[in-house]
Amino acid sequence: MAVSLLQAQTPKKVDPCALLTKEEIQEALGKPVGDGKPNTKANPSVGIPCEYVVGDYGAFSILVKPLGPIETPDKIQSMLAKMMKTADAPGIGDKSFFAFPGYGMVQLNTFKASRYLIITMLVPGATEPAQKNAAKELMLKALTRI
Repeated sequence: MAVSLLQAQTPKKVDPCALLTKEEIQEALGKPVGDGKPNTKANPSVGIPCEYVVGDYGAFSILVKPLGPIETPDKIQSMLAKMMKTADAPGIGDKSFFAFPGYGMVQLNTFKASRYLIITMLVPGATEPAQKNAAKELMLKALTRI
């Protein structure tokens, strides 16, 4: 059976809720974590993240989307750096960087082949270095499942 050019270039859709288990997230964050649920209110053109409640009022989410035709890791990092602090995160995927949206939130942006993954977390009581380490550990696990 012949595969069309579009099919060959479009990566298979990935369910972000299947990339990490609640138990893996809980172990990395050191806090109770609720079940993951897709955020169906999110903009579908951006992607549907899988969201988890951490402790009483914390949050963890993971999003996977195909890179757009004009999106590159450097362009995305440059755009985010105009709005918030960013920092390179070497050794994860093809390229990764952290972004810090504020209020103690940490985001890990990772690029692997034609996919763009984003882990966003706000863990009450956790330091920025602890959240960065947890994000890195969880992203490395997620990358093995796509």
